[in-house]
Amino acid sequence: MSDTVEQIPEQVRVCPRCGTPAGRAENCAHCGLHIAVLRELPSRAEWLARGAQATAAQEGATRPLSPPAAPKLPPGASSQPPASGARTAASIAPLLHPTEPSRLALALVAAGLALLFPFLILVRTGGIGVILELLTIVIGSIWVGIQLSRARLLGRSVRVDASTFPEVQAILAEVCATLDYRRRLEVYITENLTPSIVTTSLLGTRLIVIEGGLVADLLQPAKRPQLTFLVGRSIGALRARHMRLEVLIRILEAAEVLKYVAPFIRPYYRATAYSGDQIGMMCCSDLEASLEATRRLLVGSEMASQLTAGAVVPQALLVKRRLLPRLVQLLAVEPHVTNRYANLLCFGRYHAPELWARMADAMDEHERRCLDEIWQCSPYRWRVA
Repeated sequence: MSDTVEQIPEQVRVCPRCGTPAGRAENCAHCGLHIAVLRELPSRAEWLARGAQATAAQEGATRPLSPPAAPKLPPGASSQPPASGARTAASIAPLLHPTEPSRLALALVAAGLALLFPFLILVRTGGIGVILELLTIVIGSIWVGIQLSRARLLGRSVRVDASTFPEVQAILAEVCATLDYRRRLEVYITENLTPSIVTTSLLGTRLIVIEGGLVADLLQPAKRPQLTFLVGRSIGALRARHMRLEVLIRILEAAEVLKYVAPFIRPYYRATAYSGDQIGMMCCSDLEASLEATRRLLVGSEMASQLTAGAVVPQALLVKRRLLPRLVQLLAVEPHVTNRYANLLCFGRYHAPELWARMADAMDEHERRCLDEIWQCSPYRWRVA
């Protein structure tokens, strides 16, 4: 290790990926990691200890992976970064909505209890063999269905790559690098689609389909961060495994018990919608672009730019206060768009306080008062020291 690296004090906070001193910038000066959204950066001593543990683990592995060629590092960075798994949790976990883990547990418990009665009946009447046969049929039909959908996409849309849509491919590569997502992914652009972006992940097949008109509009330089936000939402859902319950839901449908447990599963999907928005905001590093992309869901693309950031806040507070909108949301898979908008503002205040402060300064007194009342009910309020 060079003398320059040795002279870095052990208490200095560094990038968790490459060990470069963090400084005051939002992104690492060497690897470009968006460190501003991380809950806590490791000290130099902690980072070196983690790298030593990763090295020991790799040496003890029976089939270690061949690492890529080490890039030339600037002064203050080490050529021995921590293992990929060590930085994965640090880069994605703080971006998930605080209610997501508990709502996932609720969904799994409800689904397990719903399948218990049909399972016992099948065991008593036909034994384990019948259950295995039924599972094989259900899972096989799911696999065939997703492959047929993929075949239709190949014949009715255009797959994104460097030769067909290089600008879109560049955004995909940027988002995948930001989220450290390395699994196989197919992205298609089609003519008409409702909703404008559809993400599918079933049995190892991962697809993202985007409406062509949306892409054409958001590829303009001024709107490009909005497209990064939307793509980040979709890839973030894959990275965070938000569709992990899809096969289980198909099994519940086949057992004809989904309608009984749906009220306990929907809260999880509403939480994943909040998490997806937060991941998308981190990918584009632009709170205003994220909010404008969300406003498109409220008033459309033509009118979204005419609304200020605080214009929706009083209505979002009204939706949170009144009983009927809250009851309506209980029956929906996704939260109200106004609630998603309010959650993005609260997330921005927690993870990007400087960006949020500039936006709050542009609001009038009534909008700031409503936003503060929404903040008092946000789970992020309790995380602020």
